[in-house]
Amino acid sequence: MSLGETKIGLALGAGALRGLCHLGILQVLEEENIPISFIAGTSIGAVIGALFAAKKDIEMLIAITKHLRLRHLVDPALSRRGLIQGKKITELLHLFLGDITFAQLHTPLAVIATDLQRGREVVLQKGCVVEAVRASISIPGIFTPIIKEEQILVDGNLVNRVPIDTVRKMGAEKVIGVNIVLPPFTQQRLNNMADIILQSFDIMQLQASSCQSQLADVLIEPDVATFSPARLDGADKCIGEGAAAARRALPQIRALLKA
Repeated sequence: MSLGETKIGLALGAGALRGLCHLGILQVLEEENIPISFIAGTSIGAVIGALFAAKKDIEMLIAITKHLRLRHLVDPALSRRGLIQGKKITELLHLFLGDITFAQLHTPLAVIATDLQRGREVVLQKGCVVEAVRASISIPGIFTPIIKEEQILVDGNLVNRVPIDTVRKMGAEKVIGVNIVLPPFTQQRLNNMADIILQSFDIMQLQASSCQSQLADVLIEPDVATFSPARLDGADKCIGEGAAAARRALPQIRALLKA
Protein backbone atom coordinates (compact mmCIF):
# COMPACT_ATOMS: atom_id res chain seq x y z
CA MET A 1 0.00 0.00 0.00
CA SER A 2 1.36 3.43 -0.90
CA LEU A 3 1.39 6.23 1.64
CA GLY A 4 -1.19 8.24 -0.27
CA GLU A 5 -3.84 5.53 0.06
CA THR A 6 -4.48 6.18 3.74
CA LYS A 7 -6.32 9.43 4.38
CA ILE A 8 -4.76 10.90 7.50
CA GLY A 9 -6.53 13.64 9.43
CA LEU A 10 -4.74 16.00 11.81
CA ALA A 11 -6.59 17.55 14.76
CA LEU A 12 -4.70 20.44 16.33
CA GLY A 13 -5.87 21.35 19.82
CA ALA A 14 -6.20 24.56 21.78
CA GLY A 15 -3.65 25.79 24.29
CA ALA A 16 -3.08 29.53 23.80
CA LEU A 17 0.60 30.35 23.13
CA ARG A 18 1.64 26.88 24.30
CA GLY A 19 0.13 25.84 20.96
CA LEU A 20 3.23 27.09 19.14
CA CYS A 21 4.42 23.52 19.75
CA HIS A 22 2.19 22.63 16.77
CA LEU A 23 4.87 24.14 14.53
CA GLY A 24 7.43 21.63 15.80
CA ILE A 25 5.01 18.78 15.18
CA LEU A 26 4.30 19.89 11.61
CA GLN A 27 8.03 20.32 11.00
CA VAL A 28 8.60 16.65 11.83
CA LEU A 29 5.59 15.44 9.82
CA GLU A 30 6.91 17.31 6.79
CA GLU A 31 10.45 16.00 7.24
CA GLU A 32 9.13 12.45 7.45
CA ASN A 33 6.80 12.91 4.45
CA ILE A 34 3.69 12.01 6.46
CA PRO A 35 0.76 12.85 4.17
CA ILE A 36 -2.03 14.91 5.74
CA SER A 37 -5.34 14.83 3.87
CA PHE A 38 -7.52 16.84 6.28
CA ILE A 39 -6.94 19.34 9.11
CA ALA A 40 -9.19 20.57 11.90
CA GLY A 41 -8.04 23.14 14.43
CA THR A 42 -9.29 24.87 17.55
CA SER A 43 -7.99 28.26 18.71
CA ILE A 44 -4.17 28.29 18.27
CA GLY A 45 -4.62 24.96 16.48
CA ALA A 46 -6.78 26.80 13.94
CA VAL A 47 -4.04 29.40 13.42
CA ILE A 48 -1.30 26.85 12.80
CA GLY A 49 -3.64 24.56 10.87
CA ALA A 50 -4.62 27.37 8.50
CA LEU A 51 -0.99 28.24 7.80
CA PHE A 52 -0.20 24.59 7.11
CA ALA A 53 -3.29 24.13 4.92
CA ALA A 54 -2.21 27.19 2.93
CA LYS A 55 1.17 25.51 2.41
CA LYS A 56 3.21 28.15 4.21
CA ASP A 57 6.85 27.32 4.86
CA ILE A 58 7.10 25.86 8.37
CA GLU A 59 10.79 26.63 8.77
CA MET A 60 10.10 30.28 7.90
CA LEU A 61 7.23 30.43 10.39
CA ILE A 62 9.44 28.99 13.14
CA ALA A 63 12.13 31.57 12.37
CA ILE A 64 9.58 34.41 12.50
CA THR A 65 8.12 33.14 15.76
CA LYS A 66 11.51 33.53 17.44
CA HIS A 67 11.28 37.28 16.84
CA LEU A 68 7.59 37.64 17.66
CA ARG A 69 6.65 39.72 20.71
CA LEU A 70 3.35 40.29 22.47
CA ARG A 71 3.28 43.90 21.24
CA HIS A 72 2.88 42.49 17.72
CA LEU A 73 -0.32 40.70 18.82
CA VAL A 74 -1.91 42.81 21.54
CA ASP A 75 -3.97 45.96 21.02
CA PRO A 76 -5.98 47.04 24.07
CA ALA A 77 -9.70 47.38 23.39
CA LEU A 78 -11.96 50.22 24.48
CA SER A 79 -14.79 47.75 24.74
CA ARG A 80 -16.80 45.98 27.40
CA ARG A 81 -16.58 42.77 25.33
CA GLY A 82 -12.87 42.06 25.68
CA LEU A 83 -9.43 43.29 26.71
CA ILE A 84 -7.87 42.90 23.24
CA GLN A 85 -9.36 44.39 20.10
CA GLY A 86 -7.76 41.81 17.80
CA LYS A 87 -6.86 44.11 14.88
CA LYS A 88 -3.13 43.47 15.22
CA ILE A 89 -3.42 39.71 15.14
CA THR A 90 -5.92 39.93 12.27
CA GLU A 91 -3.46 42.07 10.30
CA LEU A 92 -0.70 39.56 11.03
CA LEU A 93 -2.88 36.71 9.80
CA HIS A 94 -3.70 38.68 6.64
CA LEU A 95 0.02 39.23 6.11
CA PHE A 96 0.54 35.46 5.85
CA LEU A 97 -2.79 34.32 4.45
CA GLY A 98 -4.12 37.32 2.55
CA ASP A 99 -7.80 36.98 1.64
CA ILE A 100 -7.57 33.25 0.97
CA THR A 101 -10.81 31.28 1.23
CA PHE A 102 -11.28 27.72 2.47
CA ALA A 103 -11.86 26.61 -1.13
CA GLN A 104 -8.40 27.90 -2.12
CA LEU A 105 -6.46 25.99 0.54
CA HIS A 106 -4.14 23.16 -0.49
CA THR A 107 -5.50 20.91 2.27
CA PRO A 108 -9.16 20.85 3.42
CA LEU A 109 -9.51 22.69 6.73
CA ALA A 110 -12.17 23.00 9.41
CA VAL A 111 -11.99 25.70 12.09
CA ILE A 112 -13.84 25.31 15.38
CA ALA A 113 -15.60 28.23 17.06
CA THR A 114 -18.36 28.58 19.65
CA ASP A 115 -21.63 30.42 19.18
CA LEU A 116 -21.72 32.06 22.59
CA GLN A 117 -25.34 33.13 22.34
CA ARG A 118 -26.65 29.64 21.58
CA GLY A 119 -23.97 27.68 23.43
CA ARG A 120 -23.09 25.40 20.53
CA GLU A 121 -20.18 24.38 18.36
CA VAL A 122 -19.75 26.03 14.96
CA VAL A 123 -17.57 24.34 12.33
CA LEU A 124 -16.31 26.92 9.85
CA GLN A 125 -15.34 25.61 6.39
CA LYS A 126 -16.46 28.34 3.99
CA GLY A 127 -15.54 31.92 3.24
CA CYS A 128 -12.54 33.90 4.50
CA VAL A 129 -10.03 31.79 6.45
CA VAL A 130 -8.67 34.71 8.47
CA GLU A 131 -12.13 35.64 9.70
CA ALA A 132 -12.78 32.06 10.81
CA VAL A 133 -9.44 31.79 12.60
CA ARG A 134 -10.00 35.14 14.33
CA ALA A 135 -13.31 33.78 15.65
CA SER A 136 -11.70 30.55 16.86
CA ILE A 137 -9.06 32.36 18.95
CA SER A 138 -11.50 34.80 20.58
CA ILE A 139 -11.03 33.80 24.20
CA PRO A 140 -14.03 35.29 26.06
CA GLY A 141 -12.98 38.20 28.21
CA ILE A 142 -9.64 38.56 26.43
CA PHE A 143 -10.45 39.00 22.72
CA THR A 144 -13.54 40.79 21.49
CA PRO A 145 -15.89 38.28 19.79
CA ILE A 146 -16.73 38.08 16.10
CA ILE A 147 -20.30 38.86 15.10
CA LYS A 148 -21.36 36.85 12.05
CA GLU A 149 -24.85 36.10 10.73
CA GLU A 150 -26.49 36.75 14.12
CA GLN A 151 -23.91 34.56 15.82
CA ILE A 152 -21.52 35.75 18.53
CA LEU A 153 -18.43 33.65 17.79
CA VAL A 154 -15.74 32.99 20.38
CA ASP A 155 -12.99 30.48 21.12
CA GLY A 156 -13.73 26.92 19.98
CA ASN A 157 -11.98 25.65 23.10
CA LEU A 158 -15.28 26.06 24.94
CA VAL A 159 -16.86 23.21 22.98
CA ASN A 160 -14.15 21.12 21.29
CA ARG A 161 -10.57 21.42 22.52
CA VAL A 162 -9.12 18.74 20.18
CA PRO A 163 -11.44 18.39 17.13
CA ILE A 164 -10.81 14.73 16.39
CA ASP A 165 -14.46 14.01 15.63
CA THR A 166 -14.55 16.93 13.19
CA VAL A 167 -11.61 15.79 11.09
CA ARG A 168 -12.99 12.26 11.02
CA LYS A 169 -16.29 13.60 9.66
CA MET A 170 -14.29 15.39 6.94
CA GLY A 171 -13.25 11.99 5.58
CA ALA A 172 -10.13 11.02 7.53
CA GLU A 173 -9.65 7.27 7.85
CA LYS A 174 -7.02 7.64 10.57
CA VAL A 175 -6.59 10.60 12.91
CA ILE A 176 -3.54 12.09 14.58
CA GLY A 177 -4.66 14.24 17.50
CA VAL A 178 -2.53 16.83 19.26
CA ASN A 179 -3.52 17.44 22.87
CA ILE A 180 -1.54 20.10 24.69
CA VAL A 181 -0.85 18.79 28.17
CA LEU A 182 -2.29 20.96 30.91
CA PRO A 183 -0.16 21.91 33.91
CA PRO A 184 -0.74 20.93 37.55
CA PHE A 185 -3.05 23.69 38.66
CA THR A 186 -1.36 24.13 42.03
CA GLN A 187 1.82 25.26 40.25
CA GLN A 188 0.31 28.08 38.19
CA ARG A 189 1.03 31.73 38.86
CA LEU A 190 -2.09 33.83 38.46
CA ASN A 191 -0.61 37.30 38.03
CA ASN A 192 -3.22 39.00 35.88
CA MET A 193 -6.68 38.72 34.33
CA ALA A 194 -5.39 36.83 31.28
CA ASP A 195 -3.77 34.19 33.52
CA ILE A 196 -7.01 33.79 35.49
CA ILE A 197 -9.16 33.43 32.37
CA LEU A 198 -6.79 30.92 30.74
CA GLN A 199 -6.54 28.93 33.97
CA SER A 200 -10.34 28.80 34.14
CA PHE A 201 -10.44 27.43 30.59
CA ASP A 202 -7.91 24.75 31.46
CA ILE A 203 -9.90 23.58 34.49
CA MET A 204 -13.11 23.48 32.48
CA GLN A 205 -11.55 21.53 29.61
CA LEU A 206 -9.43 19.01 31.55
CA GLN A 207 -11.94 16.16 31.68
CA ALA A 208 -13.60 16.93 28.34
CA SER A 209 -10.30 16.90 26.45
CA SER A 210 -9.33 13.60 28.07
CA CYS A 211 -12.50 11.93 26.78
CA GLN A 212 -12.20 13.45 23.31
CA SER A 213 -8.52 12.54 22.96
CA GLN A 214 -9.36 8.84 23.30
CA LEU A 215 -10.96 9.06 19.84
CA ALA A 216 -7.59 9.58 18.12
CA ASP A 217 -5.72 6.72 16.44
CA VAL A 218 -2.46 8.39 17.47
CA LEU A 219 -2.33 11.01 20.19
CA ILE A 220 0.62 13.40 20.41
CA GLU A 221 0.89 15.16 23.77
CA PRO A 222 3.70 17.71 23.91
CA ASP A 223 4.81 18.34 27.46
CA VAL A 224 4.62 22.13 27.43
CA ALA A 225 2.92 22.54 30.80
CA THR A 226 5.81 24.59 32.18
CA PHE A 227 5.41 27.23 29.46
CA SER A 228 3.12 30.20 30.01
CA PRO A 229 0.01 30.27 27.80
CA ALA A 230 0.29 34.07 27.65
CA ARG A 231 4.01 34.64 26.98
CA LEU A 232 6.34 34.21 24.03
CA ASP A 233 9.74 34.09 25.73
CA GLY A 234 9.78 30.28 25.70
CA ALA A 235 8.54 29.87 22.12
CA ASP A 236 11.72 28.27 20.80
CA LYS A 237 11.79 25.55 23.47
CA CYS A 238 8.04 25.08 23.17
CA ILE A 239 8.37 24.39 19.43
CA GLY A 240 11.26 22.03 20.17
CA GLU A 241 9.11 20.03 22.59
CA GLY A 242 6.46 19.74 19.90
CA ALA A 243 9.04 18.29 17.53
CA ALA A 244 10.30 15.88 20.19
CA ALA A 245 6.74 14.68 20.92
CA ALA A 246 6.11 14.10 17.21
CA ARG A 247 9.28 12.03 16.88
CA ARG A 248 8.22 9.89 19.83
CA ALA A 249 4.95 9.20 18.02
CA LEU A 250 6.51 8.37 14.63
CA PRO A 251 6.45 4.56 15.08
CA GLN A 252 2.70 4.71 15.77
CA ILE A 253 2.11 7.05 12.84
CA ARG A 254 4.03 4.81 10.44
CA ALA A 255 2.02 1.85 11.69
CA LEU A 256 -1.17 3.73 10.77
CA LEU A 257 0.06 4.21 7.24
CA LYS A 258 0.79 0.50 6.86
CA ALA A 259 -2.53 -0.65 8.36
